[in-house]
Amino acid sequence: MSVLVAPYTRRTLNARRALPAIAGLVAFSLVATACGSLSKQLQQLRSEKAILPTLQQTSLIFDDHGRPITALHYIQNRTIIPFYRMPLVIRNAVVSIEDARFYDHHGVDAKALFRAAIENLRSGHIVQGGSTITEQLVKNTITGDDRTISRKLREAVLAYELESRLTKSQILRDYLNTVYFGQGAYGIQAAARTFFSRQATQLSLPQAATLAGLIASPSSFDPAYHPDAARVRRDIVLSKMRDQAYISPEAYAAAASSPLGLHISKDAATYPAAYFVEYVKQWFLSQPRFGKTRDIRRERLLEGGLRIYTTIDLGLQKAAENAVNDVLLYKTDPYGALTAIDPTTGAIRAMVGGRDFFATGKSSPFAKVNLATGGTTGRPAGSAFKPFALVAALENGFSPQQVYPAPPHIDIPLPPGSPTPVWPVDNYDGESFKGTITIEQGTISSVNTVYAQIVRDLGAGNPNVGAQKIIDAAYRMGPFPKGSLQPFPSAVLGTNPVNTLWMASAYGTLATMGKKVAPTAVVKITDATGHLIYQPHPQPQQVLNPGVAWEADQILQKVISQGTGTAANIGRPEAGKTGTGQQWRNAWFVGFVPQLVTAVWVGFPQGEIDMVYPRVRISHVLGGTWPAQIWHDFMLKATAKLPPIAFPQPPNIQYVYVTVDITHGCVASQFTPPANRRTLPFVKGTEPTKLCDDKPQNVVIPSVVGLKVADAKTLLQSSGFKVATKEQKTDTVPNGTVLAQDPTAGTIALQGTTVTLTVAKSSGPTPTPPPPGKKRVPNVVGMDVKAAANLILQAGFAVFEQAQWSCRPHKTCGAKPNQVWAESPAGGSYAPDNATITITYNPPH
Repeated sequence: MSVLVAPYTRRTLNARRALPAIAGLVAFSLVATACGSLSKQLQQLRSEKAILPTLQQTSLIFDDHGRPITALHYIQNRTIIPFYRMPLVIRNAVVSIEDARFYDHHGVDAKALFRAAIENLRSGHIVQGGSTITEQLVKNTITGDDRTISRKLREAVLAYELESRLTKSQILRDYLNTVYFGQGAYGIQAAARTFFSRQATQLSLPQAATLAGLIASPSSFDPAYHPDAARVRRDIVLSKMRDQAYISPEAYAAAASSPLGLHISKDAATYPAAYFVEYVKQWFLSQPRFGKTRDIRRERLLEGGLRIYTTIDLGLQKAAENAVNDVLLYKTDPYGALTAIDPTTGAIRAMVGGRDFFATGKSSPFAKVNLATGGTTGRPAGSAFKPFALVAALENGFSPQQVYPAPPHIDIPLPPGSPTPVWPVDNYDGESFKGTITIEQGTISSVNTVYAQIVRDLGAGNPNVGAQKIIDAAYRMGPFPKGSLQPFPSAVLGTNPVNTLWMASAYGTLATMGKKVAPTAVVKITDATGHLIYQPHPQPQQVLNPGVAWEADQILQKVISQGTGTAANIGRPEAGKTGTGQQWRNAWFVGFVPQLVTAVWVGFPQGEIDMVYPRVRISHVLGGTWPAQIWHDFMLKATAKLPPIAFPQPPNIQYVYVTVDITHGCVASQFTPPANRRTLPFVKGTEPTKLCDDKPQNVVIPSVVGLKVADAKTLLQSSGFKVATKEQKTDTVPNGTVLAQDPTAGTIALQGTTVTLTVAKSSGPTPTPPPPGKKRVPNVVGMDVKAAANLILQAGFAVFEQAQWSCRPHKTCGAKPNQVWAESPAGGSYAPDNATITITYNPPH
């Protein structure tokens, strides 16, 4: 009986027997010609540290609790880990499927290599690997993967040399840190995170087998796209492990019957606080300390295996995102941006830069634009910029009680050479206030015409000079880049483009009683080995007088409690300011508690678009509407675990009391009208020093009969009169009491006129004290009605005010508006406790 061997012939069999000899000759020739490149490549193997430091490594960004947020890398997503963090199950799985004789050979498996060489020589190119783990490591790190016979021979020589220098554990460690598993994951740590969202140390037997099976063909066996093929491949690995006694038959059966159990990591897709992460990346790329050029810094960021520990609080971040999304519900709504900062450290705790950083398509052209940092241009702050003017005013001798007219419109003259002769300013919606209002009330109600006059007066009549003082205050308080703020008079109304990061940081200076701390997003950065390469140490700078900051805080608290920001009220000590841009195109609310400051902006990202109905679903978007509501909702949750803390009055503040003309802010002269005079406290060093340039006026002489002579002199002199005295003996009136005055009370006289007082001189016993339960009524004739009412109330009486002109026609008879000209019971008389004193005063108009 014969056996057919066709189609093989004797010549064919002879040729097959000759192949090993031919292979040897070819190998010798190729090795000889490759000596030049081998010599250079062997130099790379001088130590075990020569391979891994040159590899791309994934950088990681962590939150404030050290939890990873996302990974940064180019194509290769790799995190190098030490051998002890590679569990035995993954080592055994990889060895069983990739190189069963790994622990027996010296880098090259002769049997496998010979078998592959025969097939490769037959085809004339590489068709079969036969590579050991050591050879694969050489290919991955030194020779590359050109499918040529010469490369294969160089690989074998280098693998043999590598085995002489490293232990098997070191080789396996380096291999598992470099081999590709698919989906951009290089190394076992990246693979474990990519496919199972866990550390390599946490891999189970089925998971380890799944990953080991990927090495031969990551795309073909990708469990996310080819789960059936991946499961078949996994079971092959498990059978290899069983056959090589790495696992028991029972373990094999249990693992082979388990599902793949994938949990694909979102590192490459979505991650929390994406706008903050983008801010951190851009910050890193802008810092020369991390590399001479931006390209070098980018390479270090994406390939250097950095560990970037940040300030972001993911709990606050979620609360911030919810606050924005819950208020701006619809796709047709404007966008919102928010930045929250710890004012004591400068740490950025939350940042919302838009709706969805990961949105794609034509419907989301602004997805990657970080509106929290102003996008590309920033946005006008509107009246949220007024606190910088308030600070400048307080620093330059203005009192919160200084008064200004508040008409609906005002024209502020500009210096010669200006583009226009005047700067026209309007209040929101044509709002006006009767008479005058204080700077404090002008802030609470956000009155533009009041602040326009403040700019003018800060510059002693030149609003350009006043604007520069405001801009200087803003630069001192916040991180505004040099040159970003222009000192135009309209700057007080928020025409300069800013962003939520800058505004939150600047307001933080008020929260810390004048201490400026630069905003920071990064706590520290280490390299792949754990070596510290960056750690900031923010140093607070005292840029404002603590007393000035505290006074500003007191006013800004009232913005929320009774002004334009009531929608932001969260029921604890808080301060802030609304801001609305021209034509309702930008809306702001910036506010703070002592522990946290938050800035909110609302607007359309594509440009300056009016936020009015029907473009939006409310009539107008103001700072006190959606922005204040977002601030309220976020801060309510952000402060839930923080104790309510009042803004503490700084210790050792020195005050000086100065009598000023509250209508001009200057030091009152003897001719300053009594109704304009007010003795006010000023933080030492900020008090006004310029004397009012008042001319004598015709004013009503106040009544001083019944007063002590010293009090009478003070009252008359404060009204601009000179005082002379003469004595008259009497035993019925207490000594030193004014008996009469000439001219009499109510007379209209020119300031500087001498009023002669007749003063009692008693030689007898002390007069009988007033009857029990009665008090002396203070003399308030000639005083401003508000001051008079306060004096009567302080004396323990009730007061009834009635407006009636003291003479007619009042416009020409010299009657002073708001001045008291009659009192009943009369000043100096006695009245029961809590009696009602009626005062008659000239109407305000």
